Amino acid sequence: MLDTPATSPLPLADLLSKLDADVERLRPIVDAYITGERMARYLKAIADTPAPSTAASAMRAPVLRELLEADKALGSRLALDANYANTGSTVILTGADAGAKPIWYFAHLDTISYLAGPADGERQPLIPFCYHLTQEGRRDALCYRFDLQSARYMVAADGFLESEAGRPYFRPTNPSFRLRSGDRVVPVTSSAPGADGHWTGHFDNAGGVAALAVAAPVLADAGFDAMLAFPDEEEGPQGSGNQVIGRGGSRIIDRLPPPDLAMIADMQQSGDDARPVDAKDNTVRLGKGAVLSEFSSLGRGAVTPPHLLGLARHLVRLIDKCGVKVQEPQNSYTSRSDDISVMLKTPNILLLGFPGLDRHFDAGLPKANLEDIVNLSKALVYTALLRPIIRAMSDQPGSGQ
Repeated sequence: MLDTPATSPLPLADLLSKLDADVERLRPIVDAYITGERMARYLKAIADTPAPSTAASAMRAPVLRELLEADKALGSRLALDANYANTGSTVILTGADAGAKPIWYFAHLDTISYLAGPADGERQPLIPFCYHLTQEGRRDALCYRFDLQSARYMVAADGFLESEAGRPYFRPTNPSFRLRSGDRVVPVTSSAPGADGHWTGHFDNAGGVAALAVAAPVLADAGFDAMLAFPDEEEGPQGSGNQVIGRGGSRIIDRLPPPDLAMIADMQQSGDDARPVDAKDNTVRLGKGAVLSEFSSLGRGAVTPPHLLGLARHLVRLIDKCGVKVQEPQNSYTSRSDDISVMLKTPNILLLGFPGLDRHFDAGLPKANLEDIVNLSKALVYTALLRPIIRAMSDQPGSGQ
C-alpha cells in the first residue's frame, strides 16, 4: 500500500520530487494487473452487451460484477453498487471509508440508442436518444423491450438501423414487427481484433468503462479512496446546452462533496490513421497511446486549469519511462462527456481518453486499439498520485485555488 495521506504535509517542491519515486513504487502492481489479456476480456464482455441510455446499469452492471468476481476483486476495499444512492447509475468505491471520496473517475456506461417513432410501413422511423452520426447506410441493430414478468430487458426483434440523409429508421427482419413506446433500438456488432491490429466493436464508452474497471482493484490495493462512476445516461438526448446531455453524472455528483481531483475517460475521435503524420498534425492516432486533452467541445465543456494541465504533463513524462504512452491533441476537437456535470463540482478535471474511429457508427464499425485502452487504464491509476500535490498547490500564493 502506498502512502496516500489525506493532507499534504510536505512542501510542493518536495512533493514534486517525490512523485517520481511514487510512480516507481506503484509500477509493479500496475504492470502486473493491467495487462492486455485482462483488458481484452473486460472490453469484449462490456462492448458486446448492449446498453441503451437509462437501461445501461440494468444490462451492464451484472457484467461488471461477474468480471470483478472472476478476478476476486470485490471485498472490503472495493465495492460495486449497481444503483448508487438510487441514481440509477453504477458506482465502484475503493477504500475503507464509505463517505466522501477525494478522487473521482467517470466513464459513461450507456451507448447510443433510439426511441420508437410513429410506424411507417416496414421501415419504422426512430427518434435519436443520442447524437446521431450515421448519415447514410445500414447497421445491424436490435430492439430491446422490458419484460415485466422476468423484470429483464429482452430482445424483441432484430433488424437494421438505416439512415438516409441523417434520418434514422428501424427495419426489422420480421416485416410484421412493430415498435412500441418503451422500446430501445441499439446498433450492435461483435467486438474482435482486426488484421490491422486494431479492434472493431461498440467501444463508446465500453473502452472507458473497461479501463476504469481494470484500474479499480489496483487503486484499492494501493490504498486510494476513490469513486469510479459509470453514469447510465450520458449519450442522450442531443442538445446544445451543456446540462442536456450527461444527466446521469449530474445525479451522482449531487450525492457527494467536491473531490480534490476528477478524471473523465471517454472515446475521442481519431484522425484517419492511414494518413501519414507530419510535425503539424495535431490529430490523435490509434495505437499511439491514451489521450490527454485540455478542454472539451471547444471550451463549451470542462477546461483543465493551467496549473493542473502542467502537472499532468509532468506526470505523463514520468510514466512514459514506465512504457505508458499518452498523446496530446494540441487543442483539436475533444467531445464533451461527463465533464459537463463534474465541472459544476470542481475545476480540477483531467480529460483522459482513448482514440477511436466512427464512435457512433458514423461511416463504419467503431474502431479502437486495445493497447491504447491499456495505456489509459494505467495512466488513470498513476493520476491518483497527483492528489496531494494538487492540495499543496491550492495552498500556494497566487495559485488561484
